[in-house]
Amino acid sequence: MNLSKELHIYIVAGEPSGDYLGGELINYLKKLYPLARFSGVGGKKMSSHRFKSLFNMNDISVMGIIPVFLRIFSLIKRINLVKNDIIRKNPDIVILIDSPDFNHRIAKSVKKLSPNIPIICYVAPSAWAWRQGRAKRMAKYFDHLFALLPFEEDFFKKFGLKTTYVGHPVIERIKKVDSNPTFRSKYNLKGERILILLPGSRSSEIKRHVKYFKDVIHNIKKDYPEVDLVVAINSEESSLIRENLDELLIIENEEEKLLLFKEADFACATSGTVTLELGLSNTPMVVIYKMDFVSWLIISNLVKVNYVSLINLILDKESSKELIQKNCTSQKITKELNKMIKNKKYQKEQIRDLQEFQTLMNFKDNNNFNKVGEVIEKILIDKN
Repeated sequence: MNLSKELHIYIVAGEPSGDYLGGELINYLKKLYPLARFSGVGGKKMSSHRFKSLFNMNDISVMGIIPVFLRIFSLIKRINLVKNDIIRKNPDIVILIDSPDFNHRIAKSVKKLSPNIPIICYVAPSAWAWRQGRAKRMAKYFDHLFALLPFEEDFFKKFGLKTTYVGHPVIERIKKVDSNPTFRSKYNLKGERILILLPGSRSSEIKRHVKYFKDVIHNIKKDYPEVDLVVAINSEESSLIRENLDELLIIENEEEKLLLFKEADFACATSGTVTLELGLSNTPMVVIYKMDFVSWLIISNLVKVNYVSLINLILDKESSKELIQKNCTSQKITKELNKMIKNKKYQKEQIRDLQEFQTLMNFKDNNNFNKVGEVIEKILIDKN
């Protein structure tokens, strides 16, 4: 590829995890294409790479049927704004990261109006879990898919969508964690063991889960005073946590969070990318999740998988206990954490499972951005 050509790469991310991935992607692509310019939609991480977002990413960071419905007109307006911006700027390539309900509508509209603009989907939607028809439709408006999970490549290829398993970016982040100084020494923790509490990354998740965490904190402090309790949260939602759990050590920094994961003994985690981070850090966990009743009623009738945790899905068994919806109660969470704290055999069994999970994720040999770069270069060459 001619590095002297000033490429225009358009990237859209709608969630904190997508923003992180977008930031890492921009950093990598700048090395391949020093003259490239970037535009689109992103958050703080992407903006730190001289990326100017079309609007605040939080405007489209919404999940769940009811929350989406309540903001539907605002979201449609943002979809049209991005679509028109892409058509007007006519970039060399468009990369849409996660947020399928938002980004797939953009892809469909852009492909119809400007079919010559290559469009990549980065992070596969959970079509293997529900709404499998999406996979077939995606092949019509995406030129390529970057999959983060090993089983996704074969699944999407069956529907005619060119797909490359690139590995999960979390792997590289975990490998780079510097354990000197240790988390314990840095924060002067004196307890025998560490329990991490992870209430979620979105405000709606935190509001729904924080009441259970309050009870769990009370129970664990009473029964296990030798256990240090630490809350990890993304910085954009830290104020909400500080209002409710200000008596605990609260970690916002991403690097420190991963250092904490490596040193912690166990965790209570809201289902999402964070369970992947914990799994790759060898941290046994209880997985929880609760959503609004209407969303759960609809989704539970459509979902075609047995587990919500990515670790359990990849292992195809419930290695990490899942307490979802009606089972997500303070009593059940406390009971499961008690079992984990008291039963060392139970902990060791889960750690063995996590090591198998790491093998399946290709943890030792992961080189996701090299694969990403190869595919992007081929697409750009074919286009020119």
